[in-house]
Amino acid sequence: MEILTSSLFPSMVWTVLFDDRQAFNARVLALAYEMRESDPEGVANTNIMGWQSKNILQQLEGFREVNDRILAVCRQIGESQNFAPDMQYRHQAWINISPPGASNRIHIHPNSHLSGVYYVSLDATKCGSIFFRDPRAAATMMRPPITKETHFTASEVRMRPEEGRMYVFPSWLEHGVEPNQSERDRISLSFNVQVTDRSTGDGTTA
Repeated sequence: MEILTSSLFPSMVWTVLFDDRQAFNARVLALAYEMRESDPEGVANTNIMGWQSKNILQQLEGFREVNDRILAVCRQIGESQNFAPDMQYRHQAWINISPPGASNRIHIHPNSHLSGVYYVSLDATKCGSIFFRDPRAAATMMRPPITKETHFTASEVRMRPEEGRMYVFPSWLEHGVEPNQSERDRISLSFNVQVTDRSTGDGTTA
């Protein structure tokens, strides 16, 4: 007897590892610390014990290459998922500097279609994982007895960050970041992307 599986309503997470990440990350790392020096207070959002910049990277000439990469990746994802053609991809982006002990509480990103994070600098063994929570509320009704978790039975899935890797996911997917247990800052930049008709407003586009 052959049992066939159909994957219905999957929660997608896309990742890309940039080939030139070493040189690229060095430039972004310098810009990140410059931003913190110019605005030491930053903003309080989902960050716990960490520093977060205002959502203004899309407006800054120094981050042009970062912005171009965010939009290029998200446009390719949109095309792969049959988003309507000739749409405007608008985004906001910000820097996260998470010192030892810092984390990000579980959250979503309202009013966006795609969200993501790009990891610039970290200790891969102890920096803490990004994790995603099962969005199916009814799945918690009655969990089966298991000997090992799978993507079907898990209530959370963790992915270990990697320098030079970008993670993109639906903005409605609950996610957070574990405490940084290393002795180095965990540095990343996060972003939200809206896919809209070109006649609606201004914004950085691809």
